[in-house]
Amino acid sequence: MKYQLSPDQISSKVGGETVILNHNKGVYYGLDEVGVLIWDLLEQGPQTIDSICEAVISEYEVDANTCRSDVNVLLNDLVSEKLVEVIN
Repeated sequence: MKYQLSPDQISSKVGGETVILNHNKGVYYGLDEVGVLIWDLLEQGPQTIDSICEAVISEYEVDANTCRSDVNVLLNDLVSEKLVEVIN
């Protein structure tokens, strides 16, 4: 399973954060440092949880299980807000 950015969003970097606008809802979202790393990966193209965790683990001191759990929560939130889509 891979994840990609939804066409229904616009994102911009502001003061070290990434700010995302959901077109349909007219709502802005902000990401923390790890969220920005994940968003940047998704901007490069579709990603798996494994490829995302590989990048997160190389940047931050986190074990694989914690990373996978935390990334899964963020991706599920982004999917539920229609900012990210699941592709096969």
